[in-house]
Amino acid sequence: MAKEKNVITKRSVIFTFIEVFLCILILARLVFLQIYQTEKYKLLSDKNRISTQIVLPNRGNFIDIKGRALAINKLSYSAVLNLKESETEKLSNIIDILKSNFQITDSVLQILHEENYKIGNAKKHILIKENLNWTELSRFYLLQYKISGLHIDKSESRHYLYPKEFSHILGYISTPTQKDVEESENKALLIPTAKVGKTGLEKVYNDDLFGKVGITNIEVNAKRQFVRDIEKIEPTKGNDIKLTIDIDLQKNVYEILSSQHSASCVVLDVNTGAILAYVSVPGYDTNIFTKKIASNVLKEIYDDPYKPLINKCISGLYAPGSAFKMITAIAALRKGVINQNTRFHCNGCLELGRHKFHCWRWKYGGHGFLNVREALAQSCDVFFYNLAKLLKPEEISEVANDFGLGVISGIDLPGERSGLIPTKKWKKERYKQSWTTGDTFNMSIGQGYVLSTPIQLASMAAILANGQKQIKPHLVQRISVNDTNTLNYDKKHIDIVLKGMYDVVNAYGGTAYKSNLLEEGIEFSGKTGSSQVFRITEKLRKEGKTVSDEYLKKEHAVFVGFAPSKNPKIALCVLVEHGGGGASTAAPIAKDIFLVAQKLGYLK
Repeated sequence: MAKEKNVITKRSVIFTFIEVFLCILILARLVFLQIYQTEKYKLLSDKNRISTQIVLPNRGNFIDIKGRALAINKLSYSAVLNLKESETEKLSNIIDILKSNFQITDSVLQILHEENYKIGNAKKHILIKENLNWTELSRFYLLQYKISGLHIDKSESRHYLYPKEFSHILGYISTPTQKDVEESENKALLIPTAKVGKTGLEKVYNDDLFGKVGITNIEVNAKRQFVRDIEKIEPTKGNDIKLTIDIDLQKNVYEILSSQHSASCVVLDVNTGAILAYVSVPGYDTNIFTKKIASNVLKEIYDDPYKPLINKCISGLYAPGSAFKMITAIAALRKGVINQNTRFHCNGCLELGRHKFHCWRWKYGGHGFLNVREALAQSCDVFFYNLAKLLKPEEISEVANDFGLGVISGIDLPGERSGLIPTKKWKKERYKQSWTTGDTFNMSIGQGYVLSTPIQLASMAAILANGQKQIKPHLVQRISVNDTNTLNYDKKHIDIVLKGMYDVVNAYGGTAYKSNLLEEGIEFSGKTGSSQVFRITEKLRKEGKTVSDEYLKKEHAVFVGFAPSKNPKIALCVLVEHGGGGASTAAPIAKDIFLVAQKLGYLK
């Protein structure tokens, strides 16, 4: 009996010791967790209790030269699903709830259904619907208590006040692609409601316009539902950008050009290169691109035969036609193969081997004897064919490049093309063929391989008018305009050309004489051009078919010029695709634009 009692006592001691030891371990663990691990578990608790949301900044606005708004922001609400916060829900249930309450697009449903976007995978946020109306907004707020992770994001949506008139200047913003995200250092682009500049100035100055994001910390319950705001760091609005454009002039030029199927015009300050009006028609409604666009609407824009999405002022390539003749004249005067008194005879054509190169007055027996000033005024092709026999293509191309043709202007817009001023070397590399005198003939009148853009032709007119100062066309006021060079051509040669351009408009017999503004007290100078788009054969000439009724075979109509003729202020280029003659179509448009510019005070 005593022996059994001793055994029980020993067991009791052992069990008591174990219990005490376990209690000490538990107590030590509690002390460790409570004292030494307080911050760690507090942080974990906060992560479960606090949800951090990034707040997008308001995008900077565009304003015109007089401080008037061109693009503004409107308050917008979007519904966003945070999949990481929806882990307590089945994705199929979420989809059913959303479908039963709203018209969710197929693309959103597809994203939700795809395996790589299911809960727990890489993609965290899904944009369910943007630009909610008040009815949708109230429904989504109610749904927040049924769907964990469903948030209503308040942001600003872009609104363009003059969507068509400024479509090729401002461009538009839209949801960033994966490429946009990868190319940018801005992590805010990962936010579903973030927008990025896609075209125009919106793209070029996207970083300036975007601003800095803010942060909001909110308390959520166990179901990840909103409880209260805890902390908010306000976002910083993007910078406003002031343009050189005048709304009034821009709208007027757009209205004037809208009578044509497809046309473009650039109006700029001859001394600074500041662009006052910049129009490519047809334009398009940039507001439809700021939200999800219906496929049929997008198809209609893409299929438009007059290509509204192409920025013709910088991306359209055209043979300048007779608007190039000032370049050939300067090259000939510079080389010394002619002077102001040199005369050539035009009987309507000039033969080169077995080929006849015709003048536009071939039906009427040509122009007779002309000097360079008269040849410019009356746009005699034969006179310039004679110059071509005396010049090398490189001598013409060098002058063309100096005056802004065949080179990038550097305008602050994406997508500019350089055009082409050909040389012997270029032809050999491009076509494996030798240069011919016939090539120089065509080049001398702005045909053949010569290609230019309207912005280049406007710049050429400005350089001729401003005393040979090379300019940098620009749309944003803060761009430096002091880094330009002045050409060193003989002023006497330039003056001869300027007199010829004056006579084009203001002297009887000038190709644009019918478009002068002498009765209104305005003198402007310029040069017409008719750019052929298909070859007129000798057979067609004998049949009298030198002008086609088919739209796509009609000549491009060109006019370049500046005003006033004395002390010039502005220069322009008007180009009407398949518009017919420069004198009959482009020059009257230029006249109307100069008249508007005068009324707005730009010719004082």
